Amino acid sequence: MAADESTPLLQNGPTPESVKTTEVTKATGTALGPANRILLAGFLMSFTLGITQVPIIYVFRLMECDVFYSHNPPFEGPGDRCHRREINAGTATQVSIVGMSTSFSGVLNLFVCGYFIKLWGPRWAFVSQTALLGLRVSSQIIGVTVGGRRGELIFQAFQAIGIIGGPRGYQLVLNTAVSELVVAKDRTAVFGRLQGSIMLGTAFGFLLGGVLGDVYNIRRPFEVAFFLYVASTIYGALFMPTKTGNEATNQKQSNRGISAFFAPVKIIVPHKYRLESGKVIKNYSLIFLALGIFLGVFASGYAPILLQMYATSEFNFGTTENGYLMFGNSAIRGVFLLFMFPKIIAVGRIWFNGTQCSIETREEPESHIPINPEEFEAVEGGEVPQEPVQAPAPDEEDSGTGFDLFFVRWSLVIDSLVTFFAGFSTDGWQVYLAGFLLPFASGSAPAAKGVMTELCPPHLRPDAISAITLVESTATLLTQGLFGLIFAAFSEVGRPSLTFFCNAGFAVIGFSVLFMAYLPPENSKRINEDDSETETEVEN
Repeated sequence: MAADESTPLLQNGPTPESVKTTEVTKATGTALGPANRILLAGFLMSFTLGITQVPIIYVFRLMECDVFYSHNPPFEGPGDRCHRREINAGTATQVSIVGMSTSFSGVLNLFVCGYFIKLWGPRWAFVSQTALLGLRVSSQIIGVTVGGRRGELIFQAFQAIGIIGGPRGYQLVLNTAVSELVVAKDRTAVFGRLQGSIMLGTAFGFLLGGVLGDVYNIRRPFEVAFFLYVASTIYGALFMPTKTGNEATNQKQSNRGISAFFAPVKIIVPHKYRLESGKVIKNYSLIFLALGIFLGVFASGYAPILLQMYATSEFNFGTTENGYLMFGNSAIRGVFLLFMFPKIIAVGRIWFNGTQCSIETREEPESHIPINPEEFEAVEGGEVPQEPVQAPAPDEEDSGTGFDLFFVRWSLVIDSLVTFFAGFSTDGWQVYLAGFLLPFASGSAPAAKGVMTELCPPHLRPDAISAITLVESTATLLTQGLFGLIFAAFSEVGRPSLTFFCNAGFAVIGFSVLFMAYLPPENSKRINEDDSETETEVEN
């Protein structure tokens, strides 16, 4: 920009904010920058995990089929020997058990991995997760080889490895690392892009896993996944960032003891804010936000498994058909989150805040820099007036959190509608249609992370990400257990489609709860509990 009479002659030196902004620009401005390397790590890991997801359901159906005919007369006649209500119900029960053990391990894994991040940094925390996931899939190879009830038990027992290293842990590492590499206003969008890269990897993993199971044998997807985990571990050791941007601040404001291990739990509590008038209020938004997200994930978390189980039992889908179904679902979700979600957030914030921002701009008087001698005020003591210098504006915080919360609410509405109508499916193409429409309601999780991180101080953002991920994992644990049993019960009576209506009902409840979450009043400041002991507290 060309200089004029009002341009200060002396520019201020670099400030921490400007240095941070420069670092963020370097991190996100190149194709091989740290942020994009994190997105690639998410794609690679989810691709590896996705390879085994479709074969696992088919493997359990085969093992449950073997168990059934081990104490029943052998199958005679044409058709699929495993196409029986008893086998479908047993498969649903066993898949629910392995799903519950996976989710339970994932909940504990969040605490362990969060502690690893504080202890070792994101690089070696990521490596620990990938290496242990490779160990877990090697045990699954043994389970597939053994088969029958013993094979099912091997699958379910060795899911406990996920307590120390699992999918939830590596996603926590990536979300924590990438949140420190972007400016505040881009944080929600980059959460969506990361989730999108994970979904794209999952999509191609679903497709490859189904094809490998059909073309070769059902054990081949697990063998390929093992070697990809080895490659992911090497990639993480070489290319993941060694520390987060706020690591120095985090070390000053947090410790590495037992309190740091359970720090995410302390995030979801009421917090006090001081208004411009000086009055102190208490805000419960984090509790209602967490509860709403819990109910939303509880409603929709079983949907991918439900679609596969329903299509397998009602329309005889095999690994290839389920692979195509999950590939389409995850691919559309990945494209939506990578490309459409950031645009929706950017345009939506302009729409949501446009009127208010324009009013504030009109009311804010322009600062005037004096350039004529008569415009300088007289100064006592004979000192020469100095040319006023304006400091660079600090990195502004995210001003679009209101729209993010709005987006979370209405995503659950779309999810409930699609899930409800999926219950009326009477043909295979209708299941495909439901699987392709559900991704357009998938932005609630990254938007909720954006809201949660903006409601917390910078040094608590890693714990805030852990907290919202903990809520999602707990909901996934319960939904896989409860709705797995519900699906098994409805399958026994020949009405498995009723499970879709139960899912839709919980999504509506989650949508209602989120209306009780609201942002703190404008220009209020979050305070510590110790700072308000002498203040008059008002419940808000």
